[in-house]
Amino acid sequence: MRLFGSNLVRLSLRANALEQGGKAEMVSVEGRSAGSVTPIGALFSMARKNDNVTIGMPASFATRTLNENTRFGAKPFYHEVAVEPGQHVTISANFDGPNRRCIPVAAAGQSRDALRYIGGPSVSFTAEPGTDYEVSFGTDGQGCGITARQLLADGGSTPLRSERQRQRSPQTGKVDGAHLYTFLFRPGSVYYRVTGESANLELQTDDAAHADAFESAMREIATRPGTQMCIVAPGFDYKSLLFDRLKRVLDEQAKDFPAIVEPIDSMRTAQQTEEHVPTTFMAAAEYCQVAALVAFLRKEPGVAEGL
Repeated sequence: MRLFGSNLVRLSLRANALEQGGKAEMVSVEGRSAGSVTPIGALFSMARKNDNVTIGMPASFATRTLNENTRFGAKPFYHEVAVEPGQHVTISANFDGPNRRCIPVAAAGQSRDALRYIGGPSVSFTAEPGTDYEVSFGTDGQGCGITARQLLADGGSTPLRSERQRQRSPQTGKVDGAHLYTFLFRPGSVYYRVTGESANLELQTDDAAHADAFESAMREIATRPGTQMCIVAPGFDYKSLLFDRLKRVLDEQAKDFPAIVEPIDSMRTAQQTEEHVPTTFMAAAEYCQVAALVAFLRKEPGVAEGL
C-alpha cells in the first residue's frame, strides 16, 4: 500500500490483528515539519526534502506526477507499507499543526484545544491478495477528503468500491440485527467475511484439503442468529468442492434461510465495471449490500432462494 504525504499532513494506518488476541498494527506517515511547535521551526523543516520509502510497488501516474501542481513548501512524498492479505485497514488523515485542521461541520465553534483532538477523514477496506493500493489526502479549500484507489496492471488506477460500515451499539460495542456474509467464488479460491463490520477477510483455497474445515466453518456461521448470505460466483451452475460444501450446508437450513447467488458477470454489468478492471471482493461486498437488501426485503416467509 502506498500512502502519499506532505509537510504539515499526517496519515495514520491501523491494521487489524490477523489472529485472535494479536495486536493491531499502526503506521504513521508524516512530513519533516510534523511536530514543529513554532511557525519558524515548521518553516525550516519544510525547506528540507521528504524521502520516499519504497518496497517495490510499481510506478503509477501519481508517482510520476508527484511534484506537479503542489503548494509552496508541501514537499510531497510517499511511503509504501506491506499489508498482509486479508487484513482490514483503516487510514485516517489530517493536517498536522495547531493552525489548520479538518473538522466535521458539527464540531465548528468548539475551542481550539478541543479541535486538536478531533479526527480527520478516514477510509477502511480489506487488503486483497495480489492487489496494490494508493491512499492520499487533500483539500479543495472548502472541505477535506481522503481517497483510496486500486492500482491496475497498466499503471493506472481506479477508485475502490466501498461498503457501508454498520454502526455498533455504544452500550455493547456489537452490531445489532442481521449479519450479511459476502462470498466471492472464483476458480481455485473463495474469499468471504461479514459485510460492513470491520472484519478481516477469510482467504480459502478451493481444494479437497480445505473442504472439511470450510464446511464446518460454514455450518457454524449458518447457525448464528441473524446470518444472511450473498454468494457471488462465476454462474448459477458453478461447481467446485467448496461451493458444493456450502450448498450442502444451506440445504440443511430452513427453507426460508436468507441466501442468494449472484453471477459475477451480472455484478460487473450492474456496476459498469470496465473490462480491464479485475473483479474484487470489495466490489462483491458493495454489490451484495444492495442485492441482499432488495432480495430479503421482498422475500416472503417460506419462500427459499434456490441454489
